[in-house]
Amino acid sequence: MKNSKLKIDSETVIPAKAGIYRFRVKHGMTLCVILHFTFYIFNCLFTGCAGFPIIGKKTTGKITTINENFNPDRLTDLGVIKKLAGYKKFLFISNANYTDWFEGFLRGEIVNEDGVPVENIQVMVDGIGFENAVTDVNGVYKIRFSVPIVKGISDANGKLIIHPKWESELEIKGTSYQPAVKDAPFRIYYNGNAGGVVALNEGKLPPKIIVKKITLGQYKTETKKKEAAEKSTESSTKKQEKPVKKEPGFEDDLFKQLENFNK
Repeated sequence: MKNSKLKIDSETVIPAKAGIYRFRVKHGMTLCVILHFTFYIFNCLFTGCAGFPIIGKKTTGKITTINENFNPDRLTDLGVIKKLAGYKKFLFISNANYTDWFEGFLRGEIVNEDGVPVENIQVMVDGIGFENAVTDVNGVYKIRFSVPIVKGISDANGKLIIHPKWESELEIKGTSYQPAVKDAPFRIYYNGNAGGVVALNEGKLPPKIIVKKITLGQYKTETKKKEAAEKSTESSTKKQEKPVKKEPGFEDDLFKQLENFNK
């Protein structure tokens, strides 16, 4: 039979030689729909409709509990969180990329000289990944932190700044709370390779920070006393210092020789 070239419609076939099985167009379209649907299901299972896979490794949320916390009173609500960091594309598949973060709260207490909790004391942190906090009615502050984990370890350094605007508040209101410790460095360390161990190092910082209520008049009086004490100390040290006797050097001998030569 000679080659034939047929018209294409919903019931006819594409041009083909006699003796070859002829696929109908509607069957070809059905096959394409099945392939597209299979690819979509596969993509949803492993990469997710919104980047969150239905099967496979868990992606976001709290995934690790802390096995050992050496400072449970100071470090609370700890956990390792997976966060979406972006997407990696391969051909038509978009795969989500996640990183681990160590999160929790640094807790402390601020009291006055009598040990009574003081509220509305601002605590700022000089460090990356830390939020500021204000003491509540119980004098407790909770600083939230979120720091990245690199190769199973998170090592964060910061510095607490206690009530940084107390001097401005003193000038405006005439009274404020003066912190006994203006700033205090600290370090939070997490080691996931050792089973989730957390430690806090804050040097000689006491567990309860003391603030002193002071008026503007008291502050000016104390400042004058300090300045007078510093001046007296400087004057006494100057009197005790003996003048250093200058030894003749090469330049002095040279000048004497020039003077004698002129004579």
